[in-house]
Amino acid sequence: MAKQFTTSKKISARLKSTLPIPKTIEYKYIDFDIFTDLLSFYVRTINLLVSQDLDTQTRGLGLSGGTGKIATILLVAANPGIRPSVLAHFIRKDRSAMGKLLEVMERKGLIEQRVSRTERRARELFLTAKGKALVQPTRDVARRQDDEFFSPLSGDEREQLLELLRKLYENYLDMVPRAEE
Repeated sequence: MAKQFTTSKKISARLKSTLPIPKTIEYKYIDFDIFTDLLSFYVRTINLLVSQDLDTQTRGLGLSGGTGKIATILLVAANPGIRPSVLAHFIRKDRSAMGKLLEVMERKGLIEQRVSRTERRARELFLTAKGKALVQPTRDVARRQDDEFFSPLSGDEREQLLELLRKLYENYLDMVPRAEE
């Protein structure tokens, strides 16, 4: 339990350094109105916090700044030849945002788009050698960050939260990512 508390404090300090606590008002007595009971408020806020922390953790890999780079590296690695539209569906990017993300990653030499051999109008995504070299370090950083960020939760709580989030994901996106058995 002491390790969880220490890790949680370390992450808390790291996050607070990115967005300092306001000094101009007494913030401890803010009325959160209906947000106190809205799951969406906590999901959005935790999403921002986990994203900020992951961004900090992946800076050394060149994958920070914006969303989608980590998912793109890992999903293209696991699914060579995946089409941009399929990838966009699962990481929730619209066509324009997906195009910009792929353009950035191509400029960085991480991915390449090829014309499909079976459907000439379709494009398929593949990692370059530089992109492939980032796969394992990206997995390592993402796993470590996930373990650290969610360290205030017990193993059972993490498992329960993961199942609940997977259930929602599946309800809205057709399928759930599962670890290989």
